Amino acid sequence: MKTKECLALDGANGVRIEILERSDTTLVIRWVEPGRCHYGEQRWRRRSAHTSGTCAVSRRKIRRGDAVFKPAERPAPSNASVMIAAEVFCNLGTD
Repeated sequence: MKTKECLALDGANGVRIEILERSDTTLVIRWVEPGRCHYGEQRWRRRSAHTSGTCAVSRRKIRRGDAVFKPAERPAPSNASVMIAAEVFCNLGTD
């Protein structure tokens, strides 16, 4: 089930993230990273983390194998290595 909404989140390092649409497996995000990049409607897909890292929203540690959302566009965008932990959306009523 897709949810259309505009949910603003503050990311690390001044990144502004707006969730425009979400489902269990896909996000459409507006990603604004001052001085670096801006994506008006970027598709992200849910997958298992291939590497460890840090969630762009919660700043919690992500371990290899955790459920995350990552940019799904090709060619790889400049924020291709960024991850958002899927658990961030558990508190919002969907996963």
